[in-house]
Amino acid sequence: MDYVRHFYLSNLLHLTFYSGFYLIYLRSLGLTDGQIGLLLGLSLILVALLEVPTGIVADKISKKASVLLSKALLIPGTLLFYLAHSFPDVILATIFNSLSLAFLTGAETGWLYELLSRDGREKDYPRVYGRLRAFEMAGSFIGTVVGGFMADSLGMRLAVLVSLPFTVLSMLVLATVPADTARSGVSYGRHLLESLRLIRNSPEVLWLFVYANVIGLPLTAFTSFMQLYFYGVMASVLVVSWISAGYTLISGLSWYVDFGGNIRATLYRYSPAMIPALTLLAGLNGYLGFLTLVLGSLVFAQAFKEWQGRFQRAIPDEKRATIGSFYSLFTAILNGTLNVLIGRLYGRVGIMEGLIMVSLFFLGVGFLILLRGAKKDSQSLILLK
Repeated sequence: MDYVRHFYLSNLLHLTFYSGFYLIYLRSLGLTDGQIGLLLGLSLILVALLEVPTGIVADKISKKASVLLSKALLIPGTLLFYLAHSFPDVILATIFNSLSLAFLTGAETGWLYELLSRDGREKDYPRVYGRLRAFEMAGSFIGTVVGGFMADSLGMRLAVLVSLPFTVLSMLVLATVPADTARSGVSYGRHLLESLRLIRNSPEVLWLFVYANVIGLPLTAFTSFMQLYFYGVMASVLVVSWISAGYTLISGLSWYVDFGGNIRATLYRYSPAMIPALTLLAGLNGYLGFLTLVLGSLVFAQAFKEWQGRFQRAIPDEKRATIGSFYSLFTAILNGTLNVLIGRLYGRVGIMEGLIMVSLFFLGVGFLILLRGAKKDSQSLILLK
């Protein structure tokens, strides 16, 4: 079997049966909205602190080993989450899960891109990356639907426990994929300094760091609290689980379908304004939230696939996991801060009212970026003349 299909199968098998009611499960343990926001933020901040060290390990030792270790760490993390009865218990589980995520980010995509590049298939990467995410979403969809039925009939805790064997299967499938070969031959400290210098001296890489978050943060402001958003409209765990399943299905299709380079590039350019405009609609009306799920997923997936291709081309193989980890660090800090702030904001003014405020802020930022792009285009035309 082609190694690309192994990546697809592994992501498909990564079934998390409690994803559709994760926030509701936290509430059932007695956590407040503020604590939930703090937990989401803490998770991302922990990942941020661990990102760069794990990225350097992946570049110096093996990206494949880093990904397999990531899968292995989910086993104690899931067990602890299953056994949790309080906020401190959930924090302990979150530490393991955050460490798992830190070992995965940067290493998985770097490993895949290196294998494709080695076979002369690097141009296929945006499409392959999109389908990798699509199979991940398909697994999430299956897990969410089945988990919703489990939670409704047998209780939410069982769904957490049943996720474990599928994590092991996912890890075993990836173990059969060829290893990466590019290694950094310098010391840990020098590798870190060289990677920092590359980021600092590359306006392209710096701008890519910023741009990805400009298009991602407004959608995060909606999807991070999506379950509670729709629970306020339709007070049913089963219905919310089905909505979450529908979201993962829509997202999976959005990642799988590829509109081609020209349309991807167009959506990439205008997404800083398009995405917050869609989240604004969700804040104005609960039922418009469904429209935001569909169109927001579609626009973001196409734009981010375009971003991934540009990002991977901008960095060398031997620094790919480390610079990818720096990006994840940057993103985790921003997402963690955003989740803490919007958790408090939503707790004070309500989710829909708070979403309107956040969307208007990002809409303003998006228009400034579009104006910046239009100005650069005008300058380029003047130079051509």
